[in-house]
Amino acid sequence: MAYGILISLFFVAVVLIGSVIWQGLRQQGQTFHLLFSLIYGVTCFLGVPFSVLLAWQFGQPLPDTATSISALGAALGGYGLYWFGYQGANRIGGKAACRSTALATKEVQLTACLLMLISTVALALFIGLNEGLLLFKLEKYSQIFSARVKGVLLKRFFYFFIPALLIFFWLKPSLKRWWWGLILGLGFGILSYLAVGGTRANIALVVALFLLLGWRFGYVAKKWLISSACLAVIAMFWLALWRYDLAVSGREAWFTFLYLTRDTFSPWQNFALILSSEIDYQGLMPIVRDFYVYIPQAWWADRPDIVWNSANYFTKIVLGNQSGLAMSPTLLGSFYIMGGYPLMACGMLAVGAIIRAFDAVFERVEVLGKAYCLANLFNLVVLVREGADAFVSRWGFFSIVFVIAWQLAKWLGYLAGKGGK
Repeated sequence: MAYGILISLFFVAVVLIGSVIWQGLRQQGQTFHLLFSLIYGVTCFLGVPFSVLLAWQFGQPLPDTATSISALGAALGGYGLYWFGYQGANRIGGKAACRSTALATKEVQLTACLLMLISTVALALFIGLNEGLLLFKLEKYSQIFSARVKGVLLKRFFYFFIPALLIFFWLKPSLKRWWWGLILGLGFGILSYLAVGGTRANIALVVALFLLLGWRFGYVAKKWLISSACLAVIAMFWLALWRYDLAVSGREAWFTFLYLTRDTFSPWQNFALILSSEIDYQGLMPIVRDFYVYIPQAWWADRPDIVWNSANYFTKIVLGNQSGLAMSPTLLGSFYIMGGYPLMACGMLAVGAIIRAFDAVFERVEVLGKAYCLANLFNLVVLVREGADAFVSRWGFFSIVFVIAWQLAKWLGYLAGKGGK
């Protein structure tokens, strides 16, 4: 009975969100609204059949039926509120004049060079401080969050390699530049994976972005896009096995694949667990606290050892897990931890307006705007998986560094022009 209810809700979600994505693709093409819808659908619902298979084949416990229905129902309702928020912002934004903003090519190129310099120097410093690649030095994955790892803040700068590649591609889109972007991005992503001890984000982001660009410009056919997505799932599983140093085969391999794939792409049960737990609502403080990680200990001697954002609250208080890893509470879970159902409703309306803002910038600002928005795809994944607090701090940090690099490029371009006169 429980299996039937869960699968029925899963298919309802697939039909509703899938129809929104399909109609949007036919009418508008690729938009951040559709990307968010896809990420949200995968995160909140794709794990349901995996959970059912794990329960049926391996006896893994499911959340009780009432909690599961509440979680999936809230996820569907949350998407509806997001949709209304997006459409409302779309109507307001539609009244403004749609102007396309172009920037000087030299200024754009300098911005890309600065972003690439920031990322490569940060990676080199991280490897130097830790005296090698952590994947070959640490005994287990959870140690990447331990005091043994130096220069943790530097990891936040690795992502700027990706907007640099996107800028070079958008300056003059071509198949050759697409291939170079994919190859260089994968190379940098693999090196960062080895350096930090198993974080797969850079690899996954490069593949996702350049597949989307390849589809948009006709370099990748739909059938290859689907095949690549399936291969990406297998690759993420293999990287997870390497990261956790697991050697599995037979029935155990099937169980591990289902379990890791569900938790990687769709931690929906975490949200269900949050709904079934007694929560001491945190207000908006998790958003403020998430910025603590950007403040060096030398500047703030009394900085808390634990950043009490929604992920750590869920991991340490709800789960009672003190391993050092932070589990994903999901977007809806983070809103619930901060303020229950009322904040979930208000938050999803606000998310709709934020996604509409990304679409507006992508439409109206040339190369830099497009690269900035696409590079934020990872932050959209963070938003849906890790929650609003993690998104605000990462997006804020990313935007500040991006704007500083752009303004510095403008200043250098001005000096170069002045010196040439």
